[in-house]
Amino acid sequence: MRWMIGWCLAALSLVAQPISVALEKPVLSLNPLLLAREVEAQVVDLAFDRLVALDEHGVFVPQLLEGWEISKDGRDILLKLRPGQTWHDGSPIEAEDLVATWRMLSLPQVRKVYDLVGVRTLDSLVAEGPLRVRIHLKKARASLLSDLYNFQPVPRKSYDLSGEPLKHPLNFAPIGSGPYRVLPGAHSREIRLELWKAYQGPHPGRWPAFRFRVQPADPAEYGRQLKAHEYHFGELDWFRHYLLRRGAFGDGNLLAQSTPLASFSTFWFNCDPRRSLLGDPKLRAALAAALPWEFLKAQRKLRAERLATSLWPPQSWAFDQTAGPLPRLERAAALLDEAGWKPGPDGIRQDAKGKRLHLVFFSAWGYSKQDHAEAFRDALRKVGVDVDLRRTPIDEPYVLAIKGEGDIWDFTWNTGLDPDNESPLFTSEGVRGGTNVTRYHSPEVDRWFEEGRHELDPSRRRDLYLRINERLQRDHPMLQLTYGVAYLVVDRHLKGLGYNPLGQTYGYVPGRRGWWLEP
Repeated sequence: MRWMIGWCLAALSLVAQPISVALEKPVLSLNPLLLAREVEAQVVDLAFDRLVALDEHGVFVPQLLEGWEISKDGRDILLKLRPGQTWHDGSPIEAEDLVATWRMLSLPQVRKVYDLVGVRTLDSLVAEGPLRVRIHLKKARASLLSDLYNFQPVPRKSYDLSGEPLKHPLNFAPIGSGPYRVLPGAHSREIRLELWKAYQGPHPGRWPAFRFRVQPADPAEYGRQLKAHEYHFGELDWFRHYLLRRGAFGDGNLLAQSTPLASFSTFWFNCDPRRSLLGDPKLRAALAAALPWEFLKAQRKLRAERLATSLWPPQSWAFDQTAGPLPRLERAAALLDEAGWKPGPDGIRQDAKGKRLHLVFFSAWGYSKQDHAEAFRDALRKVGVDVDLRRTPIDEPYVLAIKGEGDIWDFTWNTGLDPDNESPLFTSEGVRGGTNVTRYHSPEVDRWFEEGRHELDPSRRRDLYLRINERLQRDHPMLQLTYGVAYLVVDRHLKGLGYNPLGQTYGYVPGRRGWWLEP
C-alpha cells in the first residue's frame, strides 16, 4: 500500500508538469512560413497542422486534408479539407486560407527568410468553395506530396506579411491549427504550449503541456540543469554524450540516445567575386584539398559521425555512394600555385600584385580543445593561407552568411524529404531570393533542378540529382565535413520517443504529439 501511494503521488506530480525540451538557440518566429531553421520547426510542429503528414512508417497521410485526387496526367489536383476544423481563434479553416498562404510564400521578404520553393512554384491554386482547392500544374511534378507536406497554412485574416515578417506581432502569439496552443508571454528564449481542447484534427496531443526553453550557453550550467531534471529532452555535445554513456555524467535518471540525421556539417564558401577571393573556383578547389580528414576520422573513435561525400545524405534516395579522392595538402599547394598564389617572404601566399591570401572564417565556439574549424585553419596555414578564425554565438555564422560578410561560414544544414528542397541553396533563383547564401550559380545546375522537380521516372530523376551532386562537388560552393548525428539526452520518465525518416523527433505523427511522462 505504501508503494502504491508513493507511485500515485509521483504520477500526479508528473501530470502537473509540462514536458520540458531544451532548444539549442533562440527562436526567431513561430510563423510556419518562416522556418529557415530547425529550432523553430520543433515548436511549430505542435502548433500547426500540415496539409499532408508523415506517419511513423514514412508514408504520406492526410492531416488538414481529408484527402486528395490527382488526374492521370498529374497536372490537376483537388485538395479536400476536413470539415469542422478551426483555427485557435475559433474561425473556420477554409480553402481561401490555403490560397492566401500560397501567395504570401512568393513575397520577396518571405523568400529571403525561408524559400519554400516546392509550394511556392505550384502554378495555380484556386478555391472551389469553402473546403476545396484546385491545383493546376503546367507540368506534373514528382515532388508534389513532399511539397504538400511542407505546407502549413496560416489564417488569411490574421497574417499580413507585407512588411517585415520577422517583426510580425503574431510571431510569438501564433493562431495555429494544431493540437497545442502557445500561451501568452512566449518569447525567443522560452515558449509554453497547452493542449487545445477544441482541436478537431486527426492527430491530437497526448500530454497536457510542453515547455521549450533555450539551454544555457555554458555547458557546465546546462549539465547542472539536466541533472536537476529541468529538461526532459535535449541535445548534448558529443563529449558529454560520451561521458553519459560511460556513466560519468548524470545521476542515473538521464539516458543517452543518438540517431543519424539527414543533415551535414559544412564549411560554406562565399562565391561572390565582389565580396570574397573565394569567388574564384580554383581557390575553392584548393581549400577543399586541404580538408583535415585525418582529424575528422580520428574524432570518429568517440563520435558516430560519418565523413560526407554526397550532397544528399544516406537517408535520401538520391544519395551518391561514390567516394571521392581523399584531400591532400600537397594537392592544395599545387592548386594554389596554379591559381596564381605564390608563397611570399613570410610564407603567406600572394598574387602577382602582392595581395595577400587572407580569409575571414566565422565559426561558433566549440566544446573541445581543438575542433574542426581550428583543424581547418591550421591546415590552410601550412599551405600559406592566412585565416582569421573568429568565434561567434552558435547561430551567428548563418546570419553573417546571409549578409555576405566574411569568406567562410561554419554551420550545419538539415535536408528535406525531397532533394528539390535544397534547390534554393544552389540556384540563381536562390541568389535573387536571398536563400543562396554562397551566391554560387550555374546555368546547368539551375536547369537540372528544374528538370528534377518534374521528372516522374524515378531512375532518370535520380540521375539528375547525381549530376547536380557531381557538379557541386567539383565547384565547391561548400565543403561538407560529416553527416549529422543527434546526440540526445532523455529523462527516463519520458516515453514515446521515435524518429521520422530524417532522424528527427518531430515532423511526423505521432511524433512529439505522442510523448508522455510516466513514473
